[in-house]
Amino acid sequence: MQPLVLGAWFPRIPQVQAALDLSAGQLAFALMGMPVGLLIALFFGGRLAEALGTRALLTWGLLAYACLMPLPAFAISGPSLFAALLLAGLALALAELGLNVTASQVETRAGKLIMNGCHGFWSVGVLIGSAIGALCAALDIAPNLSLVGLSALSVVPLIWVARSITNYAVPAEEDTKPGLRGLSKPLMFISFFAFGVAMTEGAMADWSAVYLTDAFAASPGIAGASYTVFALFVATGRFQGDGLKARFPVEKLAQTFALIALIGLALMLLSPLVWLSFLGIGLLGYGVSLGFPLAVSAVSALPGRSSAANVAVLTQITLCGFLLGPPMIGLIADATNMRGGLAALGPFLILVLLLARYLKPRD
Repeated sequence: MQPLVLGAWFPRIPQVQAALDLSAGQLAFALMGMPVGLLIALFFGGRLAEALGTRALLTWGLLAYACLMPLPAFAISGPSLFAALLLAGLALALAELGLNVTASQVETRAGKLIMNGCHGFWSVGVLIGSAIGALCAALDIAPNLSLVGLSALSVVPLIWVARSITNYAVPAEEDTKPGLRGLSKPLMFISFFAFGVAMTEGAMADWSAVYLTDAFAASPGIAGASYTVFALFVATGRFQGDGLKARFPVEKLAQTFALIALIGLALMLLSPLVWLSFLGIGLLGYGVSLGFPLAVSAVSALPGRSSAANVAVLTQITLCGFLLGPPMIGLIADATNMRGGLAALGPFLILVLLLARYLKPRD
């Protein structure tokens, strides 16, 4: 249920952009608010997880997230949109860190692959939320009403679940360093692998609906469905991920999916037909679906730091993709068009392909 409100926000971005009369570059700057908030929180998130344990981190993070996530729909200007997304990002970071560390602890202690499945359920939540958001856009329901309603419906179940799960005390290790200090070579390369994946996921979340509006003059309902399709294919790939990981070498699996993502990007951008662009969007989502879950499992197993510290560093660098992606794409789109902006994702997907070999388990 946690990503419902987040998913419902993405299809409403073009309407908020139009209501605030923002250019692509101005929208890009405003959208930086959430990754900035995520990045700030995750510089102390690893230490906070070690101090509080996963249950308290999840409870407070989810409560703050449910209260703050609807704020962007109430923005009255570009700077206020930036500020609202920053606050939502701070809360989201704590919830996401708690969820990932908990899943990693369960996977390690149970000796069973669950990370891709957990992220698959997260993607289903985004998928349902984005479908609700697209439906509300088609029915001309105001973004602030729909986001507040979803948040109000989800807050009690979220807190109940957070209080019900096992509280895992995250061990602190003597050489654990906060932030980005003390990066090992494997941790650095795996994190930059995830950086490329995040560039693509963030771009599709922020720009897919805007792209269809710009390239095909799609209606709000059709444009909003673009991220629903993307999230559907992401969820499909993640639910298949644990089974595929058990059958194939992890680095080969990641390389194959990176190639699928590149094919999807090309189809989305080169197609003259909106339905073929939807197919490309789906392939792109499927191709990037396993990247972050595979990276979380890989860094959690690295020696020398606690799993919470490794996951926090991974997430910091990953979220730099979200931080750099929106302004980069927006500036290029201002100079060319949305096709030109999204084409800049190609080199980052090639980076994903090249760095996938570092996911191979180390002896």
